[in-house]
Amino acid sequence: MPVRTKISLLAVLSLMPGLGCDKIVALINDGAQAAANEAGGGLTGGPKTDDDRLGEKLQAYIDCINGPATNISDSGKRYFDWIDDPKVGPTGKETSVYGLYEIRDTKPCLDGIAKAAELEPDDADLEAAAKAFADAVSTAAPLMNEAYKYYDEDNYKDDKWAKAKELHPKLMAAIETFEGTNAKLREIVGNRNDALQERDLSRIEAEMGKTLMWHQRKIMVLSKKVMDTADVEVAPEFKLDLAVFEPLVNELETELSATEEYGKAHKEELDSVTMYSSFQSEAEEFKKIAKEVLRRKRDNQAFTKDDLERFASGPASWVEGSPAKLLDKYNSLVSRSNSLNYSFYKPAPKG
Repeated sequence: MPVRTKISLLAVLSLMPGLGCDKIVALINDGAQAAANEAGGGLTGGPKTDDDRLGEKLQAYIDCINGPATNISDSGKRYFDWIDDPKVGPTGKETSVYGLYEIRDTKPCLDGIAKAAELEPDDADLEAAAKAFADAVSTAAPLMNEAYKYYDEDNYKDDKWAKAKELHPKLMAAIETFEGTNAKLREIVGNRNDALQERDLSRIEAEMGKTLMWHQRKIMVLSKKVMDTADVEVAPEFKLDLAVFEPLVNELETELSATEEYGKAHKEELDSVTMYSSFQSEAEEFKKIAKEVLRRKRDNQAFTKDDLERFASGPASWVEGSPAKLLDKYNSLVSRSNSLNYSFYKPAPKG
């Protein structure tokens, strides 16, 4: 079965992307708002670059993908967990009724997409995918919330499942449309964001050197490559390409060791990034699970019948050495990365 849902996307340099060494010092000495107003594009100020503008545009889409899109996908999966046959829908004979998850406020996501469409650079493919996605969210969210309330209040016990049967074909159509648009938007945004992260890494090195910020971004770039390579079918054959995967895992392990040594040698810089130790621990756990995946393929350890049932019924992330377990940890790593605070960052002088 394919395991390629809900990969969180890395926020675009989520903390003050336009601030380099001199501007970060200004943040500390002269006040955050004044320095932020002074700073422009690049890491050392000046006019916004094309990548700065692209980053602003992508961020709205990334927020939607990591937020409401995941919420809607999870709600649909919750529904399918207890329905015996999605083609038939609820019959009233189900042994367990879990309903759906409530969909949280989608307005910030939809407003963000509308505003992003007006931002440079123009990108017809991206904007068309985002418009289709927004339309699908606008249809699916209220319908799911209507169904959530119906099941949460046990109203099917009062109307003999009449509304359940009425809602089912509407839910199926909305979920199918949403998942199609969600996959398309994820693909386009993911490709644009991956390339942007690579360019940002080069920009940080050129303007600041291989600082802790550079090492942290390098870990995330490598982790995304590891996750993408592991995102393969697991049955009837585990289709992991070991020749590609193993060197990436080794490179990630080397970078994590280098980052740890850098932190020991630059303690003041390390301590100036809030929550960095938690990020480092999460990255080490991701590497550990990546090595579990590697060993399963290398040692020809087939997934058992129980494993395959777990993939189908969940939680798939409990299966050791599985892409699903790696995916779960990758999403946690992205969350840790996006929560890092560089507001009081004190990078070592460029050598």
